[in-house]
Amino acid sequence: MRNRWITLLGRIGSILIAVALALILLSSFSPNTLREYPILKFTSRPEKYNHVTSGVYMPHEGCRILTTSNESLQIYFLAMRPENLTNWMLSWISEHFPSLNATQVLQTSNASVLEAFLQARPEDVLLKEVMKGERSIDFFPPEATNVTVVVSNPSLMTVDVSVKMSAISTRVPRRQTTTSIGIFAAFGAALVLPKIIEESKRRRKARSDGKNDKHA
Repeated sequence: MRNRWITLLGRIGSILIAVALALILLSSFSPNTLREYPILKFTSRPEKYNHVTSGVYMPHEGCRILTTSNESLQIYFLAMRPENLTNWMLSWISEHFPSLNATQVLQTSNASVLEAFLQARPEDVLLKEVMKGERSIDFFPPEATNVTVVVSNPSLMTVDVSVKMSAISTRVPRRQTTTSIGIFAAFGAALVLPKIIEESKRRRKARSDGKNDKHA
């Protein structure tokens, strides 16, 4: 009876491992390009930030951003609508610099204001990457999310930037697939292991019995 259960669980484990391998194969395919947008070129001034794009992205429909720059910049994917980000910044400026015109300060796109947001709302930073030279970033959020993408130049140098954006889709959501692969592989291995151990014991016993028969 025990051996039957070990065999049954081993078969189930083999199926789970096969599913994990199939998911690995599916996730290895490059995302499909749905549409491409005109190339955006701009000069990022020292200690300033630039709004690049915004939209609603989903686990299976995201965006690819190909950037080219002659110096290092920071790119942020923020879980927030552009207007909500603007309102937060206006409120922050008014609170910390009440003597200044918040709208005029905001129009300067000062990187310190963006940095204040990043420190106050780290949970809204979905992705942060350093971009220099040519970089390609594929972005898929864990759930349907309003996303604003900004580029920040915290340095004292002017940087020339070129951005090419594409809408992309994937057959299976990548983050969910990664989690599923880990679960299926772990449970599959745990279920298959007793069968492997049992078969190993049988082989050793068979070899031992064979040697005893020869000596006899």
